[in-house]
Amino acid sequence: MTRPLVAIERFFERLFERPATRLFNPRLQPVQLQRRLERAMESERRISHDRTYVPDRYRIALNPRDFGHFEGYRSTLESDLSEALLKRARQRGYTLLARPRIWLEPTDEVRAGDITVLADVLDPAALTAAASGLRRVEGDGPRPPRSPEPPLPPTRAAPPSGRPFESNATLAYQVPANAAPAAIIEIAGPGMAPQRVAFRGGTLRVGRGPENDIVLSDERVSRQHGTFTTRQGAFIYTDGGSTNGSFVNGSLISEIALGSGDVVRLGSTTLTIHPDR
Repeated sequence: MTRPLVAIERFFERLFERPATRLFNPRLQPVQLQRRLERAMESERRISHDRTYVPDRYRIALNPRDFGHFEGYRSTLESDLSEALLKRARQRGYTLLARPRIWLEPTDEVRAGDITVLADVLDPAALTAAASGLRRVEGDGPRPPRSPEPPLPPTRAAPPSGRPFESNATLAYQVPANAAPAAIIEIAGPGMAPQRVAFRGGTLRVGRGPENDIVLSDERVSRQHGTFTTRQGAFIYTDGGSTNGSFVNGSLISEIALGSGDVVRLGSTTLTIHPDR
């Protein structure tokens, strides 16, 4: 949405919504929060040459009076709103670096009846690495503050008299690794007995060709259909440009973060994700 259209939309919000709030003092409803989250997702899209990335972290700021109406079931509401955003992203073919996370927060800076949503990506550095040269789509309102960049490792001061450092005196810094998700992939399809494959990190290639880690005897599956892998601690499935596409819970996707209970369909074969406990 372009900025002139955003300004018009906000004008009509002030014209219709806020007077109604002052006159009738209605309670905010969960569907209103969902609509604002969807608008935030759309306004903060970032497009690369072949994918559209959307944020996966959202903070909903509410007046304390409105926040109090949701406080009794806040955790359930945050989970339901997260599922709604995940479904919308899948329906529109957007790419998420992780499942959406949502927080409700009270603040006196927001007037009663108003909703303010701040959206940000899980890890800006990972997003930049995943798709260099992204351009920002004009969106609704100012961008939320970025997560602080991690501090640079300390540097050693130069030794006296300009002598070079000895190699055995050089400090080494270990980069912390993200824990890889563990999952069980339950496979069911034509021409094969049901099987279960454990995933504990790395990459699992899936397709009809014998070179894959998971070989499917399904004529509608491409020779190299897709891959399961991890990124930033999330379990990711990526379609490899297959002929008939990849579907998750019925929605066509190119890449998506998976969770327990998700069903990946390739041709006539289903791969159901279960936690590895």
